[in-house]
Amino acid sequence: MADKNNNDHMIEDVIIEILSRLPGKSLMRLRCVCKYWSTLIRNSSFISRHFHHHSNNGHLFVQHYDYSTKKYTFALFPDVTLANPWVEYHNLGDLQMPTEPGFLGILHGIIGLWDWYRIVLWNPAIREFRVVPIPNPNIPPFSSIQRRLSGFGYDPITNNYKVVRILGYGEHNCELQLHWLVEVYNLYANSWRIFEVDFPVTCEEHNSLTNTYMNGIYYWMTTTNDDLVLIITFDMDKEILGDIPGPPLPNNYYYGDIVLHNNSITLIHWDIEDANERFYGIWVMKEKGFWTKELTIGPLLGFGRMVMYS
Repeated sequence: MADKNNNDHMIEDVIIEILSRLPGKSLMRLRCVCKYWSTLIRNSSFISRHFHHHSNNGHLFVQHYDYSTKKYTFALFPDVTLANPWVEYHNLGDLQMPTEPGFLGILHGIIGLWDWYRIVLWNPAIREFRVVPIPNPNIPPFSSIQRRLSGFGYDPITNNYKVVRILGYGEHNCELQLHWLVEVYNLYANSWRIFEVDFPVTCEEHNSLTNTYMNGIYYWMTTTNDDLVLIITFDMDKEILGDIPGPPLPNNYYYGDIVLHNNSITLIHWDIEDANERFYGIWVMKEKGFWTKELTIGPLLGFGRMVMYS
């Protein structure tokens, strides 16, 4: 009996390994073979395994507004050199949003997008969507949402994907005394958990152009009222909010982003010497709260926000 169980596990491992190496179009057809394969292909661990095979790995996601159709189209570049042809997606039904989509990030091949009414989790490899209505937060009368942080991460303990929204609300035009509300969407349970948090910091958000999830933690860059950088963190397993002091940026810095580079949190800020020239500083957090300035780039003419990749 033990040998039979071992053989069954070996056969299952071989099936998973073979399926994880197939292109998305083949997986779409194979979902119809049996219920087990259909469930397996939708499993978060399998999605992650499938994505990390190099042939399935998309590196750059681009959205474009088509004025002729008045819709957004999307493209994935499969190679970091951007030399190979991209895969473009049109007429994606549930993905068509009436306003410009916000970007939650790309994680294990799943792309997270949002507008004011819903969140869309999209796996382009098998062309599947999960459309999630955004809850209407219950805040006191005469209050409004004044800060909003959104992220798309993964809980490695439960092998589950989560979307988190952190909302700072208060009386109209009063940013000094904000209350904080956390909304967490659980992909497996297909439900939201909403709770208040005691977070005494008032901060302004900086929305990154990339996903800033790493090792079970999501990171956001914010600035406090006295212009100090504060990194807000969210533990995807424990669902706990935290903060880390940012690097000592110069007083004249104009804007900043955080990105992931070489498995480290990296902060890019830029300073404006005049209307056209910019200097970019790159800081790396080697350990929690300890930053090292790696280099300064510039002056550069006509550049906007910089994008890095690992």
